[in-house]
Amino acid sequence: MAAATSVKLVIPSEVRLVDLVHTVAEKLSEIVGLDEEDGLNAALAVREALINAIVHGNRSDPALDVEVTLVASAEGLEAKVVDRGRGFDPVATPDPTVGDNRLRTSGRGLLLIRAFVDDVRFRYLEGRGMEVTLIKAHHPPRGAGEDRSYGPAIPRRT
Repeated sequence: MAAATSVKLVIPSEVRLVDLVHTVAEKLSEIVGLDEEDGLNAALAVREALINAIVHGNRSDPALDVEVTLVASAEGLEAKVVDRGRGFDPVATPDPTVGDNRLRTSGRGLLLIRAFVDDVRFRYLEGRGMEVTLIKAHHPPRGAGEDRSYGPAIPRRT
């Protein structure tokens, strides 16, 4: 990929539009050359960040928009999701793997996002809302460059 490809979507806070953004993220993951698993993970992270922005940031108010910017480059896929909410402290978010939190039916979005991408950054934009940046780096194909010369060869039975 010679130059970066950038797509910016501004959508009202309606969950029904999440699939559209998810599809765009998947297609850009293909363009950048992410393998199928990494591309799916990147798109799922974008999906979770967008749902959080709509439901928690903008409180599902369709009058408030969410801005999603996706940049595909040789380095990988970067996504910025900006809501119009009051922001939150990601460190203060309850850990969904501890105690009674494990029994809750929600609250795993940030955990999933962190598991699916290589880097997540949170920034409150004064007077504009919360910005979440997700980065999924382009990695060599699984198994590429691995040293398979260890140990004796096991002869085949004929």
